[in-house]
Amino acid sequence: MQSLVLLERALQPCHGRTGSAILVFQRHLNTQSQGRIPTAISRISPARASFSQPNTHPASPFRSFSSSTSSSATIASESTASASSGAACATTISRPRLSPLPYIYLKDLPYNRASELQELLVNRQIRLRKEREDRRAKNLDPVKDKKDDPTTSASPAEDGATDLLLLVEHTPTYTNGRRNRGAQAISPTETSRLQNLGATYVESLRGGEITFHGPGQLVAYPILDLKPIKLSVRCYVSYLEKAIIATCAEWGVKAITTENTGVWINDHKKIAAIGVHVQRYITSHGLALNCNTDLGFFKEIIACGLTGKETTSLAKELDDASMTVPKVIPSFLYGFGATFNRSTSALSDVNPDLERRIQEYVQTGDATLLK
Repeated sequence: MQSLVLLERALQPCHGRTGSAILVFQRHLNTQSQGRIPTAISRISPARASFSQPNTHPASPFRSFSSSTSSSATIASESTASASSGAACATTISRPRLSPLPYIYLKDLPYNRASELQELLVNRQIRLRKEREDRRAKNLDPVKDKKDDPTTSASPAEDGATDLLLLVEHTPTYTNGRRNRGAQAISPTETSRLQNLGATYVESLRGGEITFHGPGQLVAYPILDLKPIKLSVRCYVSYLEKAIIATCAEWGVKAITTENTGVWINDHKKIAAIGVHVQRYITSHGLALNCNTDLGFFKEIIACGLTGKETTSLAKELDDASMTVPKVIPSFLYGFGATFNRSTSALSDVNPDLERRIQEYVQTGDATLLK
């Protein structure tokens, strides 16, 4: 795998061409924002607040894969074939489970700060994986008496121990992709118009065209190592789609994939989108699911270059404005865990020191906290 991998579906009008040195895959985030937002950074964990849950499952902040099989069946039946070539991916990852996947919820997180945080966490993952591999190489040394050396205790169970799931609500932000940077950037007049709507404007390194992120949208950035589970980027993206479909199913909303990117209610209404970045097998960026997003922000742009399409949300489909991000998070954790065959747990319970350092970084921007 190349050191930098972005995967892009061909035939999609919202993506740029695949270069010779970089594979591109960008699934745009069809999102909107709601109302004015507080400036404080906050989080939710089982120790400090409870997530609301749909009535079909017991109230708990997370559920393991084995707790239900109904969502897996829904995933298999509702997910249509991928536009990319190759054999179909399995419904779920079939392998021994890794350690529980920690998650952290960050509210009102500026887009640029989130991008920087992901980069720091990806570099941390790469560094820690190298340390594990070095220990394993040492453990295989036939000359050394391994029984007397505690540093050789690395085992496959360590794989996944440094993975992390960032759950984010961004401050209102319009983002533009690589295709529209530099000479192809939108005009200063258009930039000002978008900013006057109450959103910032950011030119990002992702592929594709303009989109929106904001409050009321669940953005998930999985920082996962795909190497130990031998998972292709194409199947990883397929599993993200299935996790979204399972989340919607938890609330009685039928969702599908189509020839266009993202997850849809039908051929015309899009509820979630995906944009993946993989560097040395470590994932970043991810997906966005509209919960009770202010859909009006998308009327100001042609999201992902797809004309004649509508953006929707769980709140709109259910006619229930109370479908907030914290309310939907437990269902998403269940859908994600079911698809990836992995339980989830609050980062504050699993690694409180890392949770503290992430919170401090979010507030201060001090990168040394995560190096």
